[in-house]
Amino acid sequence: MLMNRRSFLAGASGATLVTMLAGCQRSSSASLRLAMVVNSVPAQLLEAFQQLPERGSSVAVTPQESLLGLYSLLQDWHAQVDKAAPMADWVSLADYWLAPAIRQELVQPLEVGEVSRWKELDRVWPELVRRDRSGIPSPEGRIWAVPYRWSHLVLLYDPARLPRKSAQLKTWKDLLRPELARRLVLPDHPRLVLGLAQKALKASANSADPAAVAGLDTFLAKLHQQVRTYDSDYYLESLIVGDATAVVGWSDEVLPLLRQYRHLAVAVPPEGTLLSAQLWVRPQSLPAPAPAAVEWLNFCLGNDFATQLAIFGQTASPLLWGGNPQQQPEPLQTPPEIVLAPAIADQSEFLLPLNSEAEDCYGRLWQSLRV
Repeated sequence: MLMNRRSFLAGASGATLVTMLAGCQRSSSASLRLAMVVNSVPAQLLEAFQQLPERGSSVAVTPQESLLGLYSLLQDWHAQVDKAAPMADWVSLADYWLAPAIRQELVQPLEVGEVSRWKELDRVWPELVRRDRSGIPSPEGRIWAVPYRWSHLVLLYDPARLPRKSAQLKTWKDLLRPELARRLVLPDHPRLVLGLAQKALKASANSADPAAVAGLDTFLAKLHQQVRTYDSDYYLESLIVGDATAVVGWSDEVLPLLRQYRHLAVAVPPEGTLLSAQLWVRPQSLPAPAPAAVEWLNFCLGNDFATQLAIFGQTASPLLWGGNPQQQPEPLQTPPEIVLAPAIADQSEFLLPLNSEAEDCYGRLWQSLRV
């Protein structure tokens, strides 16, 4: 199953960004074409790239409402659908979608020798995007994507809806506390739910045989009794209107909400969490990238991009992985409880592709949970 992440735009600032993106899209003589979920790269950064000295690059954006729309674009271009949008130089894809894109030959391997700061990235990033032809991570594989932003799964809750003198929610096991009975919203995705359950039990979220994880069946049965609904799209609204006491969601979707609703509390469980990255991939049938396309990758791995992405996108660049949290841009440090500390990052995982037997096992567990 492929994961669908929604784009969260809040208030007038969201409308402004959409307007600016539409202006970029109207460029008919663009030297760089991008396809991405709206606001995946804030419009201020698109404008900054176009205004680089002696750059003169105009950017055309093909915006999509979801990652599914982007994946469908790659499929249309591969099938040479007549009415497909003009092919983009780079398509934004979540790391979870990289394996099927490789297997279906929708994207091409990349030469990163001209990406100036590639070797400065923490080893977690090359390891994530170095895959074999089946999309499986492999030290002998090739580089298939360049990451430009990442986020982590967090626990968001309303302390006012907990019993008086109740302890704060801090760990994944806290989701089983009786005061959360039928007051919890979890993502509507099997790998995320089963993954956080395995992290709660100090097992890997990528276990080849989750049925062999001691206590997992019992934990999942208790967890399901806590769940009001499984929802990846409107879970934040459920918390705001009071239908839920706690929700699980991505840090880059939660952070804007915490700016507006300061009474809410957030936690990153110390036993480790799940990670998600946005990557630039190149459609399979395109020739080698033109200079403007290479410069875009260098721009996305620059210090200015990292700072402005934190300010306008409220999410982190790969350059910020593993560093001192106190040296990160201020928007990513507030509230401090949302920061992914290095010790927790070491215990956290991206969801990696599984073999067919493992996928079937996860599917059966998910179906038995939802009956």
